[in-house]
Amino acid sequence: MSHHTIPSLQAEALYGKSQVYILRGFRALDSGDREEYQLWASLALELLGKAALAGVHPALVADPQHFESLFAACGRTISADTKTITAKTLFVRLTHLGKQFDSDHQKFCEQMSLRRNAELHSGESPFSGMAPEAWERQFWSAVDCILQIQGESLESWLGAEKAKAPQEVVTKAAEARAWEVKDRISRRKADFEKEHRNPAKLQKAKDDADKLGWWDVQKFFGGDIDCEDFVSCPACGCNAPIAGALWDEEVLEHEDPENWMEEKVRSTYVSRVFYCPTCTLYLDGSEEVQAADLPAEFVREELREMEFEPEYGND
Repeated sequence: MSHHTIPSLQAEALYGKSQVYILRGFRALDSGDREEYQLWASLALELLGKAALAGVHPALVADPQHFESLFAACGRTISADTKTITAKTLFVRLTHLGKQFDSDHQKFCEQMSLRRNAELHSGESPFSGMAPEAWERQFWSAVDCILQIQGESLESWLGAEKAKAPQEVVTKAAEARAWEVKDRISRRKADFEKEHRNPAKLQKAKDDADKLGWWDVQKFFGGDIDCEDFVSCPACGCNAPIAGALWDEEVLEHEDPENWMEEKVRSTYVSRVFYCPTCTLYLDGSEEVQAADLPAEFVREELREMEFEPEYGND
């Protein structure tokens, strides 16, 4: 029985292999084969994501239903057969490692892996006729986020020369996103001011917004949201909800002799979606929220009843 982590679960090995695959993709692109370019890029993306998880611990990459793989992830190889997590699980887990890797990145990566699987395991040709311009912007944006999780960059992953074009794509995409968000805010502000020239109507809109509670706003957000907070809308200035995904929790010191079963918990949420019911301004994803100069995260503190493991049932 060996006591080292095998290459299929090692962060360094996964990272290195992702570099090999993306360079193969560039060679395919240089030769004019855009389909093969996307195929190698999709493979490199998954390996790079697994490298990020394995950098925290190899067990995050191992198939939890395959105990031999979990042993291998902990440094004890008891079988040559090793299984890793699915691409869907991989990209969900990455949202808990990088605050910038949000649901938009997750969905794009999942779709790319589905196209890859269809290309390799079916008679379909999902890459056929698909120009790089249709997927490269989202691809390089997701890759950039995953590299940041690992303390790396496009330059360290690709080399200085190869990184120039992807970095330009990422930079231009971020600038375009920021401009579009600012323009959207400006248009919503102009519409709101036009519709609320009457001071009484304006005051009523603000008063109604101040009365909003979490029970009023949950319907505006999807199921991947864990908590809501309220901020001032950058367009109309009214009270509006911002929703976030749980990032981490911390148990604080709390001593109450009369309620010793309670604990004080501080939860941090990464801002993912903003919607103003008053002026209908909608911002989707961490990049849009931050482009609007809204809080990147928010914190909640609450008292909870302590949870204990159930009884073993053998007393």
